[in-house]
Amino acid sequence: MRLWKMELYKVLRRPVLSFGLFLIMALQCFIFWIDVSGKQTEIDGNIYKGISAIEADRELTEEYKGPFTLNKAEQIVERFGFSGYGMEFGQKGPRVREGNFCSRWVTDNMTDFSYTETKPSAFKEGEVWKERGQQYLDKRIEFGYTEGWEYFHSLWSWSVLILNVWLVLMVMPVFSEEYSRKTVNVLLTTVHGTCRDIWAKMGTALLLGIAAFLVTTLWLLALTATVYGMGGIDASAGMFDYRVLAVENGSMTVGEHLWQTFGAKLAAVCLNVCITLFFSATYKNIVSAVVLRLVSLYSLAWVLNEVVYSLLFEWMYDSGVIYRFWGWITLDILGIICSSTTYYLSWSAVIGVPQNWKMIIWILLFVIMSAAVWRAAVNYRKEK
Repeated sequence: MRLWKMELYKVLRRPVLSFGLFLIMALQCFIFWIDVSGKQTEIDGNIYKGISAIEADRELTEEYKGPFTLNKAEQIVERFGFSGYGMEFGQKGPRVREGNFCSRWVTDNMTDFSYTETKPSAFKEGEVWKERGQQYLDKRIEFGYTEGWEYFHSLWSWSVLILNVWLVLMVMPVFSEEYSRKTVNVLLTTVHGTCRDIWAKMGTALLLGIAAFLVTTLWLLALTATVYGMGGIDASAGMFDYRVLAVENGSMTVGEHLWQTFGAKLAAVCLNVCITLFFSATYKNIVSAVVLRLVSLYSLAWVLNEVVYSLLFEWMYDSGVIYRFWGWITLDILGIICSSTTYYLSWSAVIGVPQNWKMIIWILLFVIMSAAVWRAAVNYRKEK
């Protein structure tokens, strides 16, 4: 226990970096305040702004809560009309979205407004309807007030991305600092230094990552619950995350979505900490280690998915190779690898993957994290 306390003290004694966690939470609060202050909703000729707009939308959505049908969509449009963009006097471009949560949701998901950004006159059919509107009707989603949860999920994802950068700066000195201070040879001459101290270092780093993730998550959840309330937790997650309709058959609730998202983001944090420990134990220069880790943190995953995967898919599709066994299995393997990176886990990639991928992804993550931790210990002991 003494070793754990000592290692924890060494990690937290950097006041500038420790202050970074407070800045992340302050940034969450500031962005949240900016968003809430800009809210506006129109209900039966009355205009509400700020928190009043959120409360009015919550009360209105209760009237239409339940299985979503075309009849319900028509009732909403008949009462409020479709939602477009309003323009204030003297403005040349759209500034304020008209309508309320219900009319905006129907307009966005049951018409082609998201493509044209022009106020529609009727529900659409054809490809646009089949892609979105018909899916919501066929799945019989549970309609509810999900605006707060949608915003929570988006800001949560960005927060985890920022948190992982902060964790690289906090965790990297765990081993690299011993190299720069020339204390590694002394530590490795003792029994505790070659065994218990190594695991105390890595355990402390993981504890820091998990604790920081829980603190920022609970803080953001508290902000969301205070302003938006906890209503809509039983509504369909497909209302704000279209991936659910395609993969989960539309049956996933917001609560189930948040639980799976929590697991994915926690895995992203743990994966980042383990790989950062590997970099820390491998590179003796702490500056070089930080630069290399930050460069590889998100950019490699993005290039692998957005460039390599896209180009490979286009070539296989044009050549017909995608219809062969080795063609689609190659794309599956590449997709699983992309979904198992810190970057895409931070965006809850597991929500959008086929059901049979999920177990493979968790096994892959366990293997990668175990290998990174084991290799970090081996590399550090080599300095003896």
